[in-house]
Order: sequence, then C-alpha cells, then structure tokens
Amino acid sequence: MKVIAFDPSKTTGWAWRDCDRDHSAIRCGVFQMPDKADHYYTADQIGQKVKNFIRDLMADKDAGKPDFAVLEEQSLAKIGNTSADAMIYPWLATSAIVATLANFGIPYGTLPASTWRVAFYGKGYKPPVDSKGKKDWKSAAITACEQMNITLPPQKTLAHNAAEACALAICCQVKAMKVHAGRYQPAWMALQMARNVRSGDLFGSAA
Repeated sequence: MKVIAFDPSKTTGWAWRDCDRDHSAIRCGVFQMPDKADHYYTADQIGQKVKNFIRDLMADKDAGKPDFAVLEEQSLAKIGNTSADAMIYPWLATSAIVATLANFGIPYGTLPASTWRVAFYGKGYKPPVDSKGKKDWKSAAITACEQMNITLPPQKTLAHNAAEACALAICCQVKAMKVHAGRYQPAWMALQMARNVRSGDLFGSAA
C-alpha cells in the first residue's frame, strides 16, 4: 500500500512511502514558506502544495493515488507554554492538509508525537540534548533517517521536518492511530491487514 505523511507546521514536512519497499525508497521534502508569510498565505499555499503533491503522485505510474495519509496529531495542551504562532501554524497547516485530503477522498489518521516516537525509536529511547540541555528530537529524526539511507533535503534547518514525516510514514500501521471519520475505517483496516511481516512487534505493540 502507498502512504503519505505530514509533519504540519509553517514548513510542513512530507513523505511518500510504498509499504512493500525498503525504507530507503521513501521520498520526502518540505513545503517551504517565505519567512514573512502570514497565517492566511501559509494556509492557502499549503493547501495548494498538497493538492499539487497529490496530483503529481497520481500522475506517477510508480506511485499513484495514496491509500492512506498520516499526520502528526496536534494538541491544545501546550496553550500557555508556547507562543501563539507556534500553536497556530501547525493547526492551520493541519486544517489545510485535511481539507485537501478529503477533497481527494484520501483516508487519513493522526498520531501524537509521544506515540509515534515510541514506535519509531523504541521504548526507553533517550534523544540527544541540544546546547540548551533540551531533548533534541530534530537531530534524532535526521540521524535515524540517514541510518536508513533515506535522502533528506540538503538544508539542515529544514531536514528535520522531512525526517519526522518519514518517521510518521514508517509508523503508519501503529494500532493507536486515531481515525477521525467512520468512512475511513475500511481503508485503515486494509492498511492493518497489509502490515508488512518485517514490521513485527514494532507496530503491533504501540497502543
């Protein structure tokens, strides 16, 4: 099955994965916005870029229309602990992506960061820390993808967005996936049935 994944933000990371192929075959990139792009322009452009991305896949005989899409789930729990923009841009990007997916009839689900990180890195994994002593999940994602020979964008300031989208695509069969509409359940069940044997307990144990 073919899956697309998004790490929604002002510089949304995207990934395309054929579940029957090695992880090194994952395609990825970033929907980059101008630094001064406001919220309306960003939502407008992300919707346009996702539309063009899906159309390009559908025109590609090796890709075709995606069977399912995965997004990192957004939370309201950070309100008061972060800036307004840090909350608004991921949510507006998510809304633009979801609306576009619905228009194309592509089923989707969401995974919180805490869930896909356990599935991707393994339970008990401790990421490196940055110069400020904070957990550096960005560099962890980049390192993991590089170890799988996934080609990331060359700009280091953007690569982590694509890397986390790749991680979401790899974790597309985690049982804890939240499917937000009943009409998408059959596609989700089909994705579960098509689970690659090589995934083993990695995806089955993440509840």
